[in-house]
Amino acid sequence: MRSTFYGWLLPLSLLAGLLTSTSVRATEQNTVGQVTSVSQLSDVRPTDWAFQALQSLVERYGCIAGYPDGTFKGNRAATRYELAAALNACLDQISDRFATKEDLATVKTLQEEFKAELATLKGRVDGLEARTKTLEAQQFSTTTKLSGIAVFSAAYGDTIGSKTYIDPETGLASLEDTRATAIAAVQLNFNTSFQGSDLLQTTLFVGNAGTDLFGTANIGGTTTNPTSSAQSLLVPGQYYWSGYPTNVGLYRLAYTFKPTKNLSVTVGPLFYATDIVDLNSYTAPSNGFSSWFFINNPLINPYQVNFFGGAGAGINWQIGGGPFAFRAVYIASSPFNSVANNFGGGLFGDPYQGTAELEYAKKFGKAGANNFAVRLQYTNSATSNISQNAGGLDAELSLGRFGLFARYGIAGAKAYGGATPLPYDFSNVSAGDFIAQTWMVGAGVKDVFIPGSLLAVAGGQPFINDLPSALGVNDRTQTNFEAFYRFPVNDNISITPIVMAILNPNNSSNTPPLIQGVLRVTFSF
Repeated sequence: MRSTFYGWLLPLSLLAGLLTSTSVRATEQNTVGQVTSVSQLSDVRPTDWAFQALQSLVERYGCIAGYPDGTFKGNRAATRYELAAALNACLDQISDRFATKEDLATVKTLQEEFKAELATLKGRVDGLEARTKTLEAQQFSTTTKLSGIAVFSAAYGDTIGSKTYIDPETGLASLEDTRATAIAAVQLNFNTSFQGSDLLQTTLFVGNAGTDLFGTANIGGTTTNPTSSAQSLLVPGQYYWSGYPTNVGLYRLAYTFKPTKNLSVTVGPLFYATDIVDLNSYTAPSNGFSSWFFINNPLINPYQVNFFGGAGAGINWQIGGGPFAFRAVYIASSPFNSVANNFGGGLFGDPYQGTAELEYAKKFGKAGANNFAVRLQYTNSATSNISQNAGGLDAELSLGRFGLFARYGIAGAKAYGGATPLPYDFSNVSAGDFIAQTWMVGAGVKDVFIPGSLLAVAGGQPFINDLPSALGVNDRTQTNFEAFYRFPVNDNISITPIVMAILNPNNSSNTPPLIQGVLRVTFSF
C-alpha cells in the first residue's frame, strides 16, 4: 500500500500533538536533513492543503526532514516502510523525553518506601474533602458572617475612708458591706453584605445582670430607660460591661451602604451615634478603657442616648479620600412612641441627639508608624428635659509605641424642670440655664512586656458646671481616674486588670472617694 507524504502528514501531526509538545529531532533517513522551519522546504507552499500540519510537525515538534536539495517531495508516493520509519523517529524522541524503565523502577521503589506516609496523606486529603462537604452542606449563610465578643469580669470596690456614701437625692446609702461581683456580657454580631460594599449589622446582647460598686452607688446612672423601650432592662453603671440583662435583646440593627466611593450612609431603627462619631483608638471599650466617661465625651454624646441608642441616620464622608472626613448622625432614643411620653419621644422628641464632626487624620514618619488625629464636634440634644448645644474637641497622637489622647467639651444647657440628667443626678437642677464643661486626658504605651499589649492611664472631670451649690450638693467637682494593662493571650483572648477611682462622686463633698478593681477577660471571635 502506497500513500503520498501529504496523505499521512495530518494524522501524524494529530498523533504528535497528543503525545507531546516537546521538540524531537527527525532522523527519517541518512539521505535527508532535519529542518527547523517550513520555509526551508522549497517545494512547500502556504496554499498546499496540508501546509498547517507540515508546519506544526516541523516547527513545533521537529519531526520532519527534507532532502539534500531542500525539497520535501510531498506529492511523491511513500511506502509503508518510509511511513513507519518517520513515525518511529518521532516516537523515539518522545520516549526520550519521558521516564525510562529505570526511572519507573525508581518511582516504584520510592512508592514502596514511603507507603505509610502516602497513606497518611491520602487519609488527610480524604478527611479534608469530607469536612469541606460538611461545611458546604451546613454553612450558616453565603451572605452573613458571625462575629462576637464575650466579656467575663470580676469586680470589687470600696470607699476610701468613710464607709457611708451620701447620695444627693436619696440621702444615705451604706456601703459598709461591699462584695465582689461577677459580671458577664456577650454581643453577637451578624454582619450581612448583599453587594460587597454594603453591611447590614444585627447585634444581640445578653449577660448576667451583674453590677459593680460604681453602679450601685449611682455613679453612671443606675436607672432604667424612661422611654420604656425594650432596652429598659439594661441597667447601666459606670463600668461599660455591667448591667447586661439575662434575657437576649436587640442591641443594634442598622444598614450601611456606599452611594459613592468615599461616602457611607447608615440608617436603622437601633444603633448608636458613637458608631460614627467620637471614635478614638485608645478608648474603644473592647480594647481600651472601661469607664463610660473615658470611652466617650458625655456632652457630645449624652449618656441617655449613648446608653440606649435609637433610630436615625448618619453619614461618613472621606473627603476626596484624603486626610479630612466629615461625619454627621441623628439618633432618637424613643422612636417607637406614637404619642408623647414623659419628655416627648417619637422620632424628633426628647431624648435625641444630632452631632456633626470634622476630622483631620494623618499618618507620618517612617512607614506611617506615627498618627495624628483631631476632631471638631458639635451636638444639639435634648435628654430628660435638659437641652444643650455642645462643642467638643477629640484628639489623639501616636508616636511609635507611645500615645496620647485628650477630649474637651463645653455646652450651653437649659433645664425645663423635672430633669434627671444622666449619668449624674443633681437634685438642684430644676429650671434655668447653665454652662457645663468636661475634659479628660490619657496616655498609653504599647507592647509593654508582651507584644500586642497596651498600658494606659487617664484622668478627667465629667461635669463641671455653674449650677447653684449648697453643702454636699454640687460643692465639689467629680474627678475620675482609670488605669489598665491589656495583654493578649492569643489572637482571640485578652486579659485586662483595671483600677478605677472617683473623687467627690456626683460633685458632692459629703460622699467619700470610691475605688474599684476589675479583672476583665475578653473573648473575641
